[in-house]
Amino acid sequence: MVGVFGKRNTLPTFGALFFPKTRGVCRNGFRIRKKNFAVRAIKFLAYGLLTVVLLLGGLGVGLWLGQERIIGLFVAAINRQLRTTVRVGHFDLSWWQEFPRVSVSLYAVRLQGSLPQDTTALARLQAIHCAFNAWDVLGGRYSIRTVTLQRGAVNIRRNQAGEFNYLILRPDSASTEPMRFAVEQMRLQDVTLRYADSTLRQAYTVQAYDVKASVEGNDQQLQLRAAGPMQVAGLRLGPDTYFRNQDLLLSTVLRVDRARQMLTIEPSSLRIGEATYAVQGTVGWAGPLQLDVRAEGQNTDLPGLLALLPRRLQRPLAAYRSGGQVYFRSAVKGELSARHNPRVDVQFGCRDASFYHPDTEQRIEHVFLTGSFHNGRLATARTAELRLQDVRGRLGNRPFSGSLRYTNLRDPDIALRVAAELNVADVLRFHPVAAVQAAGGSVRLKGELKGKLRAFRQNPARAALSATGDMQLRGVSLRLRRYLAVPLTRLSGELLLRRNDVAVTNLSGRLGRSDFQLNGLFHNALAWALLPRQPLHVEADATARYVDADELLRAMKAPAGKAGAVTRAGGLPLPAGVDLAVNAHIERLRFRRLRARAIRGTVNLRNQLLTCPQLTVRAAGGEATLRGTVDARRPELLKVSAVTSCRQLRLDSLFYVFEDFGQDFIRYRQLRGQLTGTAEADVYLNAQLEPLPDRLEAEVRGSIRHGELLDFAPAQRLSMLASREQLRHLRFDELTNTLYVQSRTVYIPEMEIRSNVRRAAVIRLTGTHTFDQQMDYHLTIPLLPGLRRPAFDVAAGGVVTRSGPEVRLRVWGSEDNFRVGPERARPDASQGRTATAATTAAATTAAPSPTTAPAPVPARPRSWQAPAPKPKKPAQPQPGEYFEF
Repeated sequence: MVGVFGKRNTLPTFGALFFPKTRGVCRNGFRIRKKNFAVRAIKFLAYGLLTVVLLLGGLGVGLWLGQERIIGLFVAAINRQLRTTVRVGHFDLSWWQEFPRVSVSLYAVRLQGSLPQDTTALARLQAIHCAFNAWDVLGGRYSIRTVTLQRGAVNIRRNQAGEFNYLILRPDSASTEPMRFAVEQMRLQDVTLRYADSTLRQAYTVQAYDVKASVEGNDQQLQLRAAGPMQVAGLRLGPDTYFRNQDLLLSTVLRVDRARQMLTIEPSSLRIGEATYAVQGTVGWAGPLQLDVRAEGQNTDLPGLLALLPRRLQRPLAAYRSGGQVYFRSAVKGELSARHNPRVDVQFGCRDASFYHPDTEQRIEHVFLTGSFHNGRLATARTAELRLQDVRGRLGNRPFSGSLRYTNLRDPDIALRVAAELNVADVLRFHPVAAVQAAGGSVRLKGELKGKLRAFRQNPARAALSATGDMQLRGVSLRLRRYLAVPLTRLSGELLLRRNDVAVTNLSGRLGRSDFQLNGLFHNALAWALLPRQPLHVEADATARYVDADELLRAMKAPAGKAGAVTRAGGLPLPAGVDLAVNAHIERLRFRRLRARAIRGTVNLRNQLLTCPQLTVRAAGGEATLRGTVDARRPELLKVSAVTSCRQLRLDSLFYVFEDFGQDFIRYRQLRGQLTGTAEADVYLNAQLEPLPDRLEAEVRGSIRHGELLDFAPAQRLSMLASREQLRHLRFDELTNTLYVQSRTVYIPEMEIRSNVRRAAVIRLTGTHTFDQQMDYHLTIPLLPGLRRPAFDVAAGGVVTRSGPEVRLRVWGSEDNFRVGPERARPDASQGRTATAATTAAATTAAPSPTTAPAPVPARPRSWQAPAPKPKKPAQPQPGEYFEF
């Protein structure tokens, strides 16, 4: 039986009963209905668009027909509202500038201010668009609803009398006129706003990119809302400019009460970068300017806060960045005028903040700081106070802490406390110093400073300034860029600060290859370090095991990284305000060829006059003592006056050390002997520390024992006296004489030379030798010295020495080209006594000294005079010898 459910066990299908198979017909009907709907929609849109076109066309025709009337009404309304002159390039009436509103556009506008003597225009704009509703055209009454200022500048000024230049509007008494101003919204596009107050020495400059403002209220109560991006070119308060070139996003609500002359700033915000500054308060101008303004920073950081400050305050910290929480709150309340300042109260600080240098990535971490600033009850600089409390943090995982109280900006009173344990390298990475190239080591610092700074500046010695401190250096190293080319390493010691003096204890280190250790007291050190033109007095003991003077002099002359570049600073750089009293002990010193040992002495410096009472040194196989002065008061002419005594100095070593004294006539390899004597000299140097030979004056008194002369070229010309083998190695007994140096000439008075040559056992020598290596020597050689006997000469007034047969020779010329020959003139003994003095006087007349007259050279006295020699046969050379004249 087939029931409701068939064999397929499925529900019955009734589609065919109720919906016959008319698929094609339904689809065609749907398409027809869809097509009719589309046709109707197109017709509706076409009719609507045509209506809009007709309306706009009619409006445009109406505006075109009534353009002159509307512009005339607008000009009449402006003339009723303004008190000053307006110059306009041309007018235009358009509906597309402020669509859907109709606008009257003014181009090339110049609006004069209300001050009669002010030549600066209140506004200079390329365009001003004043818009009203399009339906007002049909009604015949036009209300200006919006005003748009484009591309120009608005200059608001206040003169010395307190008068403003923007009072250009008349009272609105013509409300029944067909054209009136009922501004609800203003818009500033690329407009520069400038405000200058001559009485307060303030000037503000703001560039409005696209700022929209709405105005609500009546003639007495106005509410202004403004929002949009702008740039603050600068807010100048006195000599400083704040907010320089800062882009900000403004959102503010201002309420103006004309009756009370009060401006109320509702909670507003200024967004600069990521930071937001909330501002609110009141400003009253009924009489002197009254301020009651509060500001608070949110999401602020160190760069953002520094960017708001003047350049002189932000320049030292402009490169740093910060992290963590940095906050500030401020309040300004009171009268702002030429005679009074408002009360300023600022609270600032940071909590678990970090500061770092972006170039070195060195950080100060976990910084906590609580700070405040207020200008006191009287709101003056004398009652101002700055406090930094609970300052602590870590630099390179080393702690530091401190506090600061700074009161009375006119007569500052400071209280500073600091304690730190720092790594020098970390400090320089966080705060790079241009003069320091690299550094290392550790410093432990602890100190306090209290007192008045003005009294300290006026009289540091008597000021009631309490200063105590202790600095410990451990392995500090420094490499400077300019002032010293060699590194300062292994610097260790302790410095104690007591009031104005610094005591140095066991300060040791190395300066290049040289080492030093210093103990002493630096008087007035704090004033000398902090104030200009302050004296410094040093009493110290300095010791060194080794000093490389060559390296130190090169380092002082050549900047680091420029080896061999000599600076041309004038004179010897001795500080004018530094007094020194140093006891020095140097075990070994190296300077050019000099190798000195056991240098002991005292060095004093006062008023750029360096004195050395006594300095002993061991060098060249002997010992020398020096005392003298260095006068550096004239940078272009340095004077060195010295008295030197030596004992048993080896001649070859002495000539080697002084590089043969700049001549090639006699070298250190040709000399032997021991020198004992004294020397007095005045040496002058120019600004480049080069000696001036024309001004050199010296007197040398000395004796040479066990002297030897090896391979001396002029001696080889005396072969008629001895063999060449003997002349190559001449030995002398003790030589004693006094030499004079003046006018670039060395004067040698007559002296006797006793040698190992039998035929010339005694030689008398006198002559001159110039700095230009021109020599003129006179030799007298007795042929039979054993026959000399004393003879009485009554005319001479005593017993004189009279020589027997002798040979007189002359050596003259330059070192490279000299000649040996007989004396042409053979003066007697009396003439010989005055020969040296005559030569000295002639040389002095030829080349006078620019400073003082030369000292007279005394002639060597003789106790007897030899008789006049008889004519005899000239000597003939012996076998194996010859004469070479």
